[in-house]
Amino acid sequence: MEKHDRLQYLLERMASGAATDAELGELQALVDRDDSAIGEAESWLEAVRPEAARPFDRQHWMQVADRILAADKRLAEENAPPKLRVHFLHRWWSAAAAVLFVAAGVWYFNRHQPVPKPMLSVNAPLDVEPGRNGAILTLSDGSQLELDSAGNGLISRQSGTAVVLGSEGLQYTPEDPGAGELKYNTIATSKGRQFTVTLPDGSKVWLNAASSLRFPVAFNGGDRTVELSGEGYFEVAKDAAKPFRVKVPGKLDLEVLGTSFNVNAYANERNSYTTLVTGAVRIAQAGNEGGAMVLKPGEQLQAGGNGMEVTRNANLDKAIAWKNGLFNFDGAGLRDMMRQLERWYDLDVVYEGNVPDVVFFGEMSRKLKLSDVLSGLERSDVHFRLEEGRRLIVMP
Repeated sequence: MEKHDRLQYLLERMASGAATDAELGELQALVDRDDSAIGEAESWLEAVRPEAARPFDRQHWMQVADRILAADKRLAEENAPPKLRVHFLHRWWSAAAAVLFVAAGVWYFNRHQPVPKPMLSVNAPLDVEPGRNGAILTLSDGSQLELDSAGNGLISRQSGTAVVLGSEGLQYTPEDPGAGELKYNTIATSKGRQFTVTLPDGSKVWLNAASSLRFPVAFNGGDRTVELSGEGYFEVAKDAAKPFRVKVPGKLDLEVLGTSFNVNAYANERNSYTTLVTGAVRIAQAGNEGGAMVLKPGEQLQAGGNGMEVTRNANLDKAIAWKNGLFNFDGAGLRDMMRQLERWYDLDVVYEGNVPDVVFFGEMSRKLKLSDVLSGLERSDVHFRLEEGRRLIVMP
């Protein structure tokens, strides 16, 4: 029997509850040996999911994942566990939070105690919808427009530039270059919001939650300088005569000609990260031009209290996952991950008791409700309680 057919047979046996211990062990060994088997398994599970007319059976499909993990536990217990617990997440379809596959004999998934039912269920009266597009635009005169509720069309005209709201975000289009005095606008996203703006030179910026961008409504000078706080992904239009500069006040100064890159510089994060996808970018810590470094595509610069450090062959998918509608938690600690959830779901996260140190790997859709995300995370022996006012309690 070919490997593909054998994998499908074992999945069918597992899903029906008829698989023997030996078959479950064989299934886990297939996944462990061949990375492509994970994708095949997920594709098979998605193909045989309940039809649209039938409700999603969460309990059944979580039992499917548990059987894979149970097989892994028997194999993994033969090896000494590492110091940190590791929780693996793989993308699932939109109705469920995650499928959990663990590499047998390498990582140990702590399942000594029975997994309790999630404290925040799908049908719980308290739940939180995922974030969405929306922002506040502050014009040069200080007036503000809530873009969540504004209708598509012309928003304003400033310094010879038309500002138009459309399906792809906010578009600044020069109509009379050089007209009037230099004016600045600021677009800001709150927790639970993200937005896209096309600048007057054609450069495009995606803003993550709890971020802001300050920029001139027309680039009439010798350069193109904007100010960022939070996180943004930039696709910069080429103009050799006008360097494009990004300033993160108190943190970083970046200079590019034409490139695409991501800047993560939240105030509540210890370090900031600049990840270069294409082109080239010159980066210095604010106030220290003499220590500037030049990034090449695929590199990531980490800047913090200990200076700057470059990582080659960086995980680009992880850096820009948010722009593509995903959480990527590869190598993320619990508190790192919760800060991401806090921003996207507009939460106030509080830790109660001795919460275990867990390292996560995998991806989740940013379109999931909070209850779906937490249902997957509770399998790491970390539990949650959602209180009024979007207060999320994290417990051991």
